[in-house]
Amino acid sequence: MDRITQSMIDSFKSNQSLNIDDDSELFEYFVNYCVVNNVYGSNDFDLEEITTGKATQGIDGIAIIVNQKFVNTIEDIDTLIEYNKSISVKFVLIQAKTSSSFDNTEIGNLLTYSKLFFSDDTSMFRTAEMQHFIELKEYIFSKGDKLKKNPELFLYYVTLGTWTDDENLRATISVGKESLRGTNLFSNISFEPCGSEKIQDLYRKTKEKLKATFKFEKRITMYSINDDEVGYSGVLPFKEFKKLIIDENGVTKAVFEDNIRDYLGPNPDVNKNITETIKTGNVNAFSMLNNGITVVTSSIIISGDIATIEDYQIVNGCQTSNVLIENMDSVEGIDELIIPIRIIATKDENLKNDITRATNSQTAIKKDQLEALSTFQKKLEEYYKTYRDEDALVYERRTGQYRDSNIPKNRIVTIAMQIKTVAAMFLDEPSGVSGQYGTVAKRVGNKIFKTADKEIIYYVSSLALYKIENLFRTHKIDKKYRRARYHAMMLFRMLVSTEEMPRFNARKMENYCKNILEVLENNAECERIFCGIVAYIASKDGELDIMDRKCFERKETTEYLKNCLDEIKIFVDTYSISEQ
Repeated sequence: MDRITQSMIDSFKSNQSLNIDDDSELFEYFVNYCVVNNVYGSNDFDLEEITTGKATQGIDGIAIIVNQKFVNTIEDIDTLIEYNKSISVKFVLIQAKTSSSFDNTEIGNLLTYSKLFFSDDTSMFRTAEMQHFIELKEYIFSKGDKLKKNPELFLYYVTLGTWTDDENLRATISVGKESLRGTNLFSNISFEPCGSEKIQDLYRKTKEKLKATFKFEKRITMYSINDDEVGYSGVLPFKEFKKLIIDENGVTKAVFEDNIRDYLGPNPDVNKNITETIKTGNVNAFSMLNNGITVVTSSIIISGDIATIEDYQIVNGCQTSNVLIENMDSVEGIDELIIPIRIIATKDENLKNDITRATNSQTAIKKDQLEALSTFQKKLEEYYKTYRDEDALVYERRTGQYRDSNIPKNRIVTIAMQIKTVAAMFLDEPSGVSGQYGTVAKRVGNKIFKTADKEIIYYVSSLALYKIENLFRTHKIDKKYRRARYHAMMLFRMLVSTEEMPRFNARKMENYCKNILEVLENNAECERIFCGIVAYIASKDGELDIMDRKCFERKETTEYLKNCLDEIKIFVDTYSISEQ
């Protein structure tokens, strides 16, 4: 392996806090991360949800992207259909080899096993991971009437060699793609052979700040304090605006992650109205009937009419942007559609927060939800900073704010993670947090992030996830039980604090959480309790069928374990690490 790729893999391993010694397995994780980030446009996904399992032939990673969202459950897909009425799907299949050359047989294997994956007979795939991917694949095709077009298929074969466009290899790829086309399942099939230079470029891309250059002719300056504090208002034709939201490969950029609407879930009626306006073909009417887009950026440089923005997010206009993306290939003349836009450059995090709140206050989002997603988020960020120990976590209030830091990814808590940890540990909803955070937020959103809530609740739940994930990562608990982690967090709280849980805003909640925090910070006791809880759950395989991926998505599993609490307490109190 060349020195540059090796250094990147070392950096990746450290940043992801991976405890993997096998070079081939680590390379697979590295490749999966780089490739999915490239197709998905974001690195906000769980690496464990991409791997196909050690015993799977021909395919090392699979990602399924629906309406620009990474999906991992049928509920995710149903939610996107409910919101958008129709779906666009991308399948990403990956094979990674540490060999220093491109092997004709191995390339053929990826193509062959990919076709088998999409066939009716998938009996040769036996790992639990592959069964899960097959279930999702089958469900998507069962919703054929909801597909805007047939899914796109992206195949990546990655080695440490150099791609020379060999004729024999090209012939193998061509034959394999033609065979896949013969299934009539795909609207587009792409095969990407990647050597070490290409995978290096893909890894660098995961580190880059968002950047866009576009023509901004029709604009006025709203205000200008200095080069770092300036605001513009104007209009952009879609052919220029799409440079902000779509990269050179046609992938939607991760520009909506600070958008409040993205958190709450889109409004199907609003989507319908936007679509109808676009399809009228009146490119000027759109600018009069649409509130437009608000972009917040850390910097903007304008030379003549050419603008370049860096480290930016669309904080209002997520739905408009996504509807435009969904219709850009089907509406004639859409490139000339005029879009109102405001671009505000500032490095002041408080101002960015105020802009997000102000621009979304003009939509149908409730005032208390806005408050929860602005003021309370700032409070949480500051609260996390009060912890200074070696396991201290940080709260990422704004997407990418720790991108340039050396903080390991597993110590950075995003809003998506926060919603899931609180819902699982303190709202007794561990069975409902396996899907997209928007789906989870819809279920519990009115119960969390209230201004009077005790911040310690949120920190404790995040720390609990961090601790149990470390136990899986360091093999203290077998990774095959990882799907039980959210249930284990709920049970951990119940075992450590036997008294009734106070309200989120009650004074007693502070001490209630401090008792849990004290145990979490005691590494030996924390390990013993978590290991004991998982050992108990493993002992109930006969009753729960815990190897079934759906086991921990069922409310019945949660209720069963809650009803067994007295028995679990006895089991854990007498449990010893040496019993593992």
